[in-house]
Parts: sequence; structure tokens; C-alpha cells
Amino acid sequence: MRAVIGTLLRLLRIHDASTAERRAVGWTAVAFFFVLFAYYLMRPLRENVAAAFPQGHLLRLFVLTLVLTTLLNQPYLALVRRLPSHRFLPYALHAFAASFAALAIAFAGSATSLGTLGWIEWRDRGLAFFYSWVTAFSVCGVTIVWVHAVEWFTLEQGKRLFGLVSVGGTLGAVLGSTASKQLADQSYSSVLVLAAVAIECGVAAWWMSLRACRSMMGTRVAAAPAREMHEGPSFVGGLLRVARQPYLRGIATFVLIASVAATTFYYQRIALSRELLFDDAARRSVEADINFWQNALCLGLQLFATSRVLLFFGLAVALCVMPLGSFLGIAAFGLWPSVGVYATVEVLRRMLQFGVDKPAREVLYTALDRDGKYVSKAVIDTAVLRAGDVLGALVNDLLLRMQVTGTGLLAFAAPLFAVWASVGVWLGRRCRRYEMERPAREPSTS
Repeated sequence: MRAVIGTLLRLLRIHDASTAERRAVGWTAVAFFFVLFAYYLMRPLRENVAAAFPQGHLLRLFVLTLVLTTLLNQPYLALVRRLPSHRFLPYALHAFAASFAALAIAFAGSATSLGTLGWIEWRDRGLAFFYSWVTAFSVCGVTIVWVHAVEWFTLEQGKRLFGLVSVGGTLGAVLGSTASKQLADQSYSSVLVLAAVAIECGVAAWWMSLRACRSMMGTRVAAAPAREMHEGPSFVGGLLRVARQPYLRGIATFVLIASVAATTFYYQRIALSRELLFDDAARRSVEADINFWQNALCLGLQLFATSRVLLFFGLAVALCVMPLGSFLGIAAFGLWPSVGVYATVEVLRRMLQFGVDKPAREVLYTALDRDGKYVSKAVIDTAVLRAGDVLGALVNDLLLRMQVTGTGLLAFAAPLFAVWASVGVWLGRRCRRYEMERPAREPSTS
């Protein structure tokens, strides 16, 4: 038994972690499990709504999502200003759980078949809000978990342990996708109630993680409350700080380009779903299958490669994985335009995104002070990310009107992806230097 446990710990890259570190990262991974379980329960419903709207209405959905995520920053920052982190983070998750319970009540008794949606009927507007709200949760809910992680773990710990946090999220995504496929014939209300319950379970796991993190830090825990904000945080202040500081501006640029690239793939995906799948239950089932395989493969990557890539190759290499993978994916579309190639590329692209790129991006924030971790990160992970969606939608609408496809799309994407990779290399190198400089800047918190 001891040999089996030792093998498992080595597989998870936590064999050299202390007992306190294992407990802290383990409960954080459990919290992430429930958050992504809830999201992947609802994701096929969200994609079903997107496919029911005409192609020209996708931009409206992205704009609505940008507005909602920007508005969510205001109460979030108000809580940051007034409450310690161990109070405002669970409040935010409670609010999401309550909102999905309220949506379940609103959708009770409605038909499971959506038909073709527009913007005239109140039902259609409600479903558009549902799409944008679930998307907002996919960003804000995940951000809340990672904010907790980057507050308590150092850069060195993040490289060793954040892979396990990602494993917890991926397991939640795999089981959420499986459950969603089994519930493909169920009403929206049933799925939303289950998602709300899962979020509340995530809150309970988060409380356990908080206790373990405090135990892990030991005497350093007294320094954590001393890291007060330099001034009352605001969305505009956070945005200005991102614009002023080169490091934060680099992260924002990286996220913006990544979002534009993801929107390009998303446009292709929705078009294929609308063209080939006419039944709502079939769309939900196929979406659940794609999510399952993406996350199942991602789990293997996280178990065997994520921590090793971060530790042995460094952040600069890890942050170049998505630009290179996305470029090869678009090249594959141009050479072999088929549904099978698209499905394969999409699964592999998202596997790399959540298996390597996302943990690497989160490690970048460990080098920041509390202002950067809570305010600037929230601005980048919500408003900047969703602004990238809107920009990507505008660009893709323009490319569709110009009938740019295949090699033309590759020629457009190549210079953009080159900039994306260059920013990733710069960020990886700057993060290491920033972490080395921080003890000299903040001797009292080191």
C-alpha cells in the first residue's frame, strides 16, 4: 500500500511536498473540482443556446457577456475593499449558486426544445442572459479559486503544486461532462439546481482549504493580513494599473490575443453545430462528448506533464504552447477542412489550454502583491478576457464577409500568433526576475 501511495504522490508531483502543502493544495483542488463540475454541467446548455441564435447574433451574445462581467467587477471590488479574502470569496460563490437556483425557478415548466431564437421575445432575451451569465461564471468562478491559490502559494510552490489544482478542476470537468450527457433529455431547471448544489459543495471545500493554507504558512500567516491595499480598489483604478505597469500590460495582451484566437475556433464550432445537428438533445450530447474527451486527455497531461513542463522548461516555454498549438490547428483546417479534423484540433487545443497554458498563466500572478492578485487579476480575467471575445467576434464577422478561409485565415493568424508567443516568452522571463526582486521591495512580507 505504501508503494502504491508513493507512486501516486510521484505521479501527482507532490512526493516532495510537506504534509501541510498536500492538504492545502488538495482541498484547493477539491474546491476547483466542484466549481468546474458545475460549469461543465451547464456548458452544453449554453452551447445549445448559442447554436439556436443566428450566426450574426453571436456578437450580441459576446457584448452582453462583456457587460455582465464588467458589472460583476463592481460588487467584487467592493467586497475586496471592505472584507478580508476569507469572507468575500465564499460570498461570491454563494451569490452564483443563488443565481442559478433563481434561474432554475425561472425556467421551470419551459420547453426543452429551443427552436430558432431572436431578440424580440422575452424568452429569447432570457436565454441570451443565461448564455452570458454561465459564461461569466466560467470566468469569475474559476478566477475566485485561482485567486485563493495565488494568494497562499509562492512562485516555487505554484510550479510544483498548481498542476494538482488543475487536475482537480479537470476531474470535475470530466464528471460534469459525463453527468451532462446523461441529463441531455432533462430540463434546464434540473441541471441548474444540481449546478447550484455543486457550487455550495465547492464553498465547503474552500473553507477546508483555507484552514490548511493557514497551517501551511505557519508563522507567515500573520503577515498576510498586513498586505493591505494601497488605496481603495476600483475597476477603473485596476484598469489604469494594468495599463501603466509593463508586466500587467503584458499579461493583459497575452490574454487578449488568446481570447481572439479562442473566438475564432468558437465561430467554426458553432457553425458546424448549427449545420450538422438539428436536434437540441443531440447538440447537448455531442457537446458533452467533446468536453469529456478534452478533459480526459487533459487529465493525463496534467498528471504526467504539467508540473514537469513548468519546473524543467520554465514559464516561457509553457506560455508558447498555445500559440504554437493554435497555429498548427488553423493550418490543419486549411489543409484538411473536415468535421473530424476540426473536432480533433478543438479537443487537442483545449487540452493544451487547460493542461499547460492555464496553470502557467496563474503562476504569473504569484509574483504580484495583493493589489495585483485581487484587483488587476480580476480586471484581466473578466473585462480584458471578454473584451477579447468581442474583438474576436468583430474580426471573425469581418473575415466571414470577406470570405477569408483556409490559407487566407492562416496568413492572417500567423503574425498575430507570433506576437502572442513573443509576449509569452517575455512574461516568463519577467516573472522570474519580478519574483527575485520582490524580497528587496517588500522585506516585511518575505
